[in-house]
Amino acid sequence: MSQYQQQPGTPPEEPPVYAQAQSGTGTAAQRQMWETKGKRGIGFGAVWAVAGLLITLITLSNAQGGGVYIVAWGPMLYGVYRIVSGAMLLKKARG
Repeated sequence: MSQYQQQPGTPPEEPPVYAQAQSGTGTAAQRQMWETKGKRGIGFGAVWAVAGLLITLITLSNAQGGGVYIVAWGPMLYGVYRIVSGAMLLKKARG
């Protein structure tokens, strides 16, 4: 009998973990993991965004009399990405 067929008289199996992750329903442990990853993603995203902003502001203040400064848009953009993806995980974890 194939691994996907159910034997008569047995209770139905739970959907695979990947199906639960896609549908947004999961076990309590999965929800806790999503919440933890979401919070961590938001925290790291904030650090990246602030670091990019600080690099930009520090180099701009050093170039006030004329000179070159760096607009660190890469770290800021990555930080925003991490914040948004972390918020999406938190939303998924909370229902």
